[in-house]
Amino acid sequence: MDGKGSVQTALVQLLQQGSLSLPVLLLTEYKRVGLSETEVMLLIHILFFQEKEQKLFPTVSELEMRMNLTQEQIVDMIQRLVRGGYLRIEHEVNEYGVRSERYSLVPLMQQLVSSFIDRDSAEEELDGETYDRVFQLFEQEFGRPLSPMECQMLARWIDEDGYSQELIESALREAVFCSKLNFRYIDRILFEWQRNNVRTAEEAVEYSRKFRQKGMLYQSGIREKQHRASGFSFYNWVNQE
Repeated sequence: MDGKGSVQTALVQLLQQGSLSLPVLLLTEYKRVGLSETEVMLLIHILFFQEKEQKLFPTVSELEMRMNLTQEQIVDMIQRLVRGGYLRIEHEVNEYGVRSERYSLVPLMQQLVSSFIDRDSAEEELDGETYDRVFQLFEQEFGRPLSPMECQMLARWIDEDGYSQELIESALREAVFCSKLNFRYIDRILFEWQRNNVRTAEEAVEYSRKFRQKGMLYQSGIREKQHRASGFSFYNWVNQE
């Protein structure tokens, strides 16, 4: 019982030491900024020494005791991190003239933030390119600029309804095939595909083929009622004059 109590006391003391605060971006962006897993682990150990043991400049020997690396490997890795702009060695002189050194991870944080911003900007740019491609395709098929109402509906398909670019383009092709080229007709197609769990262009082609073979008509649905309330009337998909 005493032995068990001693173990529990030791575990509680370990837990009371707290946890290490790691930047989330270190885990999400390290690959993008060119760091390896081993280099990340070395940086984490440096963070631990600084935050938990107040050692701003842990020695190579201290780092070796925590890692499965030789001192030579650690030295080489630190040099690579410094040259790569991830780590900086700063020199300080206190009021008594005593010199000291410390590792600064500010360069690492700057690279992580820049990577995150660049990735976020790239995603926004990709979204903008998606809008441009879809709008241009519709204007090409309609042979004219889109009206403000049509632009609003097209944006709603992407932003609110979450239809993919390929599904929107498939619905446009289906409308062209059926010679029913108008937005309300395309909207109805997209809604029916959504109701029937059609998610890809291949599924859309197969669903449309079977639908035309059956010669079925879709019943009025919630989406039609919603749009009638806002001033729109809908065409039945396929069976329209």
